[in-house]
Amino acid sequence: MRLGDDLPRLRFLLWNRGSVEVSEGEAFALYEGNRQWVDRATMGERERRLFDRLVATYGRRMFLG
Repeated sequence: MRLGDDLPRLRFLLWNRGSVEVSEGEAFALYEGNRQWVDRATMGERERRLFDRLVATYGRRMFLG
């Protein structure tokens, strides 16, 4: 998945990578591993929908944040 400007929180979590492409599993792991920087309430609609889908798919409907 290629990240655009409409996923600012996820792009922020990729600060140390040269690429802006990640798999969905990697995206979920980034959100969960950096949960102190993840605030669903401040996400835009597209990122919130992606986040919710990733939590449902990879987190078994649970996010440890």
